[in-house]
Amino acid sequence: MGTIVAAAIVAHHPGLFRPEADRLALGNGKDSDLVEGFERVRARLDPAQPDTLLIIDTHWFTTQRHICAGADHYEGLYTSAELPWILHGLRYDYDGAPQIGREIQRVGDERKVPVFNAVDPAIQPEYPTINMVNTIRRDERILRVGICQNARMNHFLQMGEVIGEAIAAADGRVALIACGALSHRMIDMDFVPRNPCNWHPDNISDPAHVVLDHEIMDLWAKGDHARVIERYPELRAAAYEGFGGHYLQMVGALGGRDCTARGEVLTEYENAMGTGNVHIWFHLH
Repeated sequence: MGTIVAAAIVAHHPGLFRPEADRLALGNGKDSDLVEGFERVRARLDPAQPDTLLIIDTHWFTTQRHICAGADHYEGLYTSAELPWILHGLRYDYDGAPQIGREIQRVGDERKVPVFNAVDPAIQPEYPTINMVNTIRRDERILRVGICQNARMNHFLQMGEVIGEAIAAADGRVALIACGALSHRMIDMDFVPRNPCNWHPDNISDPAHVVLDHEIMDLWAKGDHARVIERYPELRAAAYEGFGGHYLQMVGALGGRDCTARGEVLTEYENAMGTGNVHIWFHLH
């Protein structure tokens, strides 16, 4: 029997992977706290002893079906089509989690949830997954799950239930990594920074989104996931990354509205291109 041993929302934005000198220049002498925050996430993972990281990747947009990448192994060289001047020539080499992928397909079929377990190792990971592999992974297997772009809240929660049941039916200790930002309305190209430190929340695209993000983090701190789910239309309006599907699939696997896992903020809440970013650890016990 498999077990979910950990869960976290982890930011992945490319600015975190610039050289340190460039990050300091962007921060007016201050580095992003999210960089050291990866070590804090890892420090929480170590006692949980996961053998698999299930990464819900907000850049892997799928259509018509929820998809997981269930091949045995992934290896290759990655250059981002979006930001090739930052993310280029990144080698990746990691084992997949095919058993969980097969169970996700089986449970999805039984529940009549449209799922596809993609076992073609030529499917290249997106950079949120690669960034997680290069920061918080040690030697764990990796199973990627996408964001179905024509899914709605209930569909993401259903897929989370499929994930949770599939993990229980498989072997192993799984950490759920919901990889993405909170509010995700980007700034225009001619945006004039309100604060000289790029990372400062003053530079988030809409101050109302900052208020919303903190209200949601406060609800997570209380373990009130039912209220967060109730407020999902506000998250969608604030363009939560991946339609908020990273969070919804994670919490769906943890019991959905019945989940009471309290969220511990591990880092400063920061801006990246107008979006709200933070690492949050959810205490499952």
